Amino acid sequence: MLLLDWLGKREPFFEPARDLLKKAERKEITLLVSTLSFVTLAYILRKEIGAEKTLKALTGIRAIATVCSSGEKEIDLALVSRFKDFEDAFQYYTALNHRAAVFVTRNTKDFKHAEIPVMTAEEYLRGLG
Repeated sequence: MLLLDWLGKREPFFEPARDLLKKAERKEITLLVSTLSFVTLAYILRKEIGAEKTLKALTGIRAIATVCSSGEKEIDLALVSRFKDFEDAFQYYTALNHRAAVFVTRNTKDFKHAEIPVMTAEEYLRGLG
């Protein structure tokens, strides 16, 4: 997850994630983040850095991100999709239904059936020039 790469300073993925989030902070791009991502981040981070730091991190992300809600439509699409991983499908259909121009992930190989471009953070940043 791009946000975990940034928050956890995971190498070699930290710098592209940081650069992408800086662009969102400067309003150069619109960062769409699903409600599921916020919940997943809260669960993982709380164990790693504690509740207080987790809330601070999520508040920072919320300040620069547009939250994409999702529900039964995305679940139904994910259930009948050709994606191997249900969570990938759910995230993808959330992005698609919120008219995302690009889906950014490290796991591009699992998005063969995508209708929108799927790129790594590095690829996306290169495309911006």
